[in-house]
Amino acid sequence: MRLNAKLLATAVFFVCQSALATSSDEDLNDKFTKLNGTIDSINGELNSQRATLSGLKSEIENANLKLHRQVLEELKSVQRQNQYVYDAILAERESLGGKMIKPLRNYNLQTPDGKMILGQKEYVYVKEANATIDARIDTGASQSSISASDVVEFERNGKKWLRFKIVHNDRTINVEAPYVKQTRLRQSSIDGYSYRSVVKLNIKIGDYSTEAEFNLIDRTQMQFALLIGRNLLTDIAVVDVSRNNVQKRADKDGLLIISIDDYVDNKKKGIDVNQKYDEMQKENAGGQIATLSADKAQSLGTNPDKALPSVRDKIETENGSKPTIKKDPVKKTNDEKKKDEKKKKELTEKEKAALELSKNSKKSRS
Repeated sequence: MRLNAKLLATAVFFVCQSALATSSDEDLNDKFTKLNGTIDSINGELNSQRATLSGLKSEIENANLKLHRQVLEELKSVQRQNQYVYDAILAERESLGGKMIKPLRNYNLQTPDGKMILGQKEYVYVKEANATIDARIDTGASQSSISASDVVEFERNGKKWLRFKIVHNDRTINVEAPYVKQTRLRQSSIDGYSYRSVVKLNIKIGDYSTEAEFNLIDRTQMQFALLIGRNLLTDIAVVDVSRNNVQKRADKDGLLIISIDDYVDNKKKGIDVNQKYDEMQKENAGGQIATLSADKAQSLGTNPDKALPSVRDKIETENGSKPTIKKDPVKKTNDEKKKDEKKKKELTEKEKAALELSKNSKKSRS
């Protein structure tokens, strides 16, 4: 009996376990299904929260930017008010015979809050080109650009540089500048994008100097070899399109590149805007090539080995070593020529007297 009871209990146990196993598998599937639904719901909520957070972040950034601009405008307004009050006090004191230190401001060149006033074109000195370029000021362009042809890449001190040429006004200027990046710009004239190399250049407009990025593009056939965009104008300048070349030229004696129309007009009138510059360059090169100036004066240049013999003679004499090279012959004046002819005639008469004496002595001996 006991054995049968044990066998019966064992059989019941296995039957219940198999039934429970079947039931648990179905429950697990249901639980997994519910769990997947819960996970999807959580992911949806997380995505919604991310979108909300992104929107809040954008709103905060816009609010901070708006607040920054508002504070800046208020500060500028206060600055303008203080300047106006100071100018009024200054004018009143001067009218009463008093003396005050005048502020170094020129409202013809800058706004009351200190921004430069620029015309539709301005003289911009580019250090890497060692030239002043008459540039177009374009508030519609987001980036500045400079004319570049024959662009070549090379390495300097382990960094990428670009070498290019500015061809304008029948002149070619070689420029080398550090490479910054490759930029993609949407072209309004064509359907698509254009890719341009960007370099960093040191420029000066009036008294303002800065380092800025410029796109390289062949502007040989365009009016201006240089274009100044918003990346250089923002927060430092305002543009008055009714004026030209408001700011003073930073490099007055250097090479000047002007617009194509201005260059053609000057050429028709026989005007060379770089005449003084070319003369100065030629004068500075004197002595490197053995030439005489217009007044026959000898020029001492930067390379004595290639100077005129008389110049070398002067240099070596000052250094304490007299050269064996004879000095350059100098053209004689009419008085000097007459003296030389007179000396020749006197010498001829002496020679005749000597010959007569020698003849008389021979006759006496015979």
